[in-house]
Amino acid sequence: MRDADLASAAEELYALSPGDFTAARDERAAQARAAGDRDLAQAIGGLRRPVVSAWLVNQLAREARDQIAELVALGESLRRAQQDLAGEQVRELSVRRRTLVAGLLAEAKRIAARDGRPAGLQVEREVEATLQAALADPGAAAAVAAGCLASPLSYSGLGVGDATSVATRGRRAPAASRAAPAQDKAERKPARREQAGARRPRETPAEREARRAAEQAERQARQAAAEAERRAAKIAEAQEAFRRAADGATAAAADLAEADRRHAAARAAQESARRQVGRLDRELSQAIAEESEANRAVRDAQRAKEAAARAADAADRRLARARTAASRLD
Repeated sequence: MRDADLASAAEELYALSPGDFTAARDERAAQARAAGDRDLAQAIGGLRRPVVSAWLVNQLAREARDQIAELVALGESLRRAQQDLAGEQVRELSVRRRTLVAGLLAEAKRIAARDGRPAGLQVEREVEATLQAALADPGAAAAVAAGCLASPLSYSGLGVGDATSVATRGRRAPAASRAAPAQDKAERKPARREQAGARRPRETPAEREARRAAEQAERQARQAAAEAERRAAKIAEAQEAFRRAADGATAAAADLAEADRRHAAARAAQESARRQVGRLDRELSQAIAEESEANRAVRDAQRAKEAAARAADAADRRLARARTAASRLD
């Protein structure tokens, strides 16, 4: 069996509607068996029919390839930012994450409605959980991008387990994904029929203890991841507060410099006005003195004029008497 043959078959089958999957899978397995490749036939026959949520993610990988590629790249950037505790970058990338996931969810609902399979709340949650797992884990991102999921994924902080993606592994047909236990009730019955007779062995006490320890470790890892995200968010808030404070200090310094400039200009104007007032005071004093001197000159000229008028009158009287005396002599 060639890995490429299995990957090619899986890519073709997981592009189909869930209702067409089983018949197409059995047909491809029969073709491989007729060609003498029993291993490939067995591997193809082991491919699980996708539940609705996994089928929708597979369709997104084909019909929204650019958005899925953006999701994978965003997950890498977000993981690096969280590791570096780059709070501001984490906040910006988280906004992009919410927008991108919301857009992909809307596209998934459109695909479901187009195929006559309206997506219920549980299916939407499983699609969103799978997209979030792709953001958090590189293996999940590769599985989502390959578009060969049989079950939805979920991220617990310790990885996503079996991603059920033949295209990314290419070695053997995958079993059902254990990454996300939620499945639609309508899809569980075919899965149970395909696994008839395969019973899970009873847990031993040691296995039970190991499972509980692993679950506890997962819970602690989730808490640590949540705490790291909260810490990164707090760092982002502190950085934003520092930036606002720095901007405020810069603006206040600029306002102070402007106030200093205006104060200096006002002081200069005040000094100029003071000098002008002093000059005007001196000119006023000089004008008052000149006015007093002119008043004295006017009074002196008036007295001289009056004296001259009296002298002229006296001369006129003497002249009249002299004329009278002269006329008498004649």
